[in-house]
Formats: sequence, structure tokens, C-alpha cells
Amino acid sequence: MAGDLCSARNIDIMHEEEGRMSAIADQTMCKTFHDAAGITSYLGSADNINITGTLMELTMPGHHLDPSIDCTVASCVYWDEGRRCTAKAIEVTGMQANECQDTNCRTFERREGGI
Repeated sequence: MAGDLCSARNIDIMHEEEGRMSAIADQTMCKTFHDAAGITSYLGSADNINITGTLMELTMPGHHLDPSIDCTVASCVYWDEGRRCTAKAIEVTGMQANECQDTNCRTFERREGGI
């Protein structure tokens, strides 16, 4: 989507290594990521498109997409019970990504004491 915004209805942020909690942003990933390299990619993610939010973002100045964010990275200061992210906004990097493991949640900040 224009403006480097994600048009997903729900964004899933996870730790990259199974059974090991993230200590740095590079150990996180956006599980929602789909490589935008063809029609099959778009069809594969069609069930998670925020159609209403996307249309409002494009036609109503000042409107924001506001997807829900499901996060399993309990070592982050923004993680809350129920796998909820409390950050006002998140930044996910991975412009050259081919798969979700190539992405990172740059909003990640390690919780004091870790987990």
C-alpha cells in the first residue's frame, strides 16, 4: 500500500526462534508478511485484507488503518497479557524480504529483566 503502510486487518509479530524469546529486534518477525510478487501472493493473503480501512485511508485525509496487532514476543516492553501490543504504532522492516523471517519489528524494546 502507498506510504509504506500495511493493509492487513491483523498483524502477527512473533519471535524468530522456536522456544526462545527475542532479545533484540533482529530476532523478531512479522508472520503476516506475504511477498508481493504475483497474484498468488495476493490471493494467499486475501482473507486478512483490511478493505474498509484501506479505502478510508485512501479517501479520507487523516484516517488511519489501525490494524490489530497480535504479538507473542513477551520479552518486549509493549507486550501485554492476551498477546496484545500496546505500542501506538509499529515499524516493521524488510523491504527486500522474500519471507517472514526476513522482516523485523523495529518497535521492539526489550523488557527490563527480559523473559
